[in-house]
Amino acid sequence: MDPKYYCDAVQSELTGLKARAYDIVRHLEKMKNKDQLAPQLKEVYAMVDDLNVTIDRLRSECPVDFSSQRSEIEKKKIALLAKIDWWDQEHIAGGYVGG
Repeated sequence: MDPKYYCDAVQSELTGLKARAYDIVRHLEKMKNKDQLAPQLKEVYAMVDDLNVTIDRLRSECPVDFSSQRSEIEKKKIALLAKIDWWDQEHIAGGYVGG
């Protein structure tokens, strides 16, 4: 697989996950018990920060041989997707809220 294609594809996927995470943040910030949700908001903001770092890294450092980094990126992507899906399903009424 062409490294540039891989980096662009993963960057696009992660940007979509970031949009979903922002949807969760916006929803949580509108809730009446927002103060009680501070730890959860902090967790979602941390996900967004992690996504930003990875997206920026893919944008600026797409290596010719990314095989060693690919496994790390794929594991991180799967973990973030699972966490975002969990937030959508468990914490936001009506499931997925945008994106």
